[in-house]
Parts: sequence; structure tokens; C-alpha cells
Amino acid sequence: MDKSLIEELVEANRPFRIETAAGRVYDIPHRDFVSFSPRKTALIVSFEEDGEEHFSIVPLLTITSAWAAVGA
Repeated sequence: MDKSLIEELVEANRPFRIETAAGRVYDIPHRDFVSFSPRKTALIVSFEEDGEEHFSIVPLLTITSAWAAVGA
């Protein structure tokens, strides 16, 4: 995945989703839930699952799609 698409989605500060090659889908409600690694080769995604806070480091090379909801 090209980092510029993800940068545009983050800059828009609207909800978006990313999907990885492993099939994992991350919902990003707004920019506070995602950040780039220092070299912009991975995303650090914060999320809640079963009432607990988690984070994932997602290499950009494993992101197969990224999209924002229409009208979001």
C-alpha cells in the first residue's frame, strides 16, 4: 500500500478502514487511533476488543485495501 493514500485518509480525520493480507480489518474512527512509524513503513493502530485496549503494528506492505465510508 502506498503511504500517500493512508496519509490522505488520516488527514481527512474521518472514519476509515484498512484490510490486511491476512484478512484482518481495522476500523479507524478518527486520526487519534492511528499513527505512522517514524519511517512511515507501518501503522500503529489502537483499538478496543472485548472491553480491553490493544494496538497492532501493521506494515504498509501487508495492507491490501483502505477505504472511507461514502458520505463520512
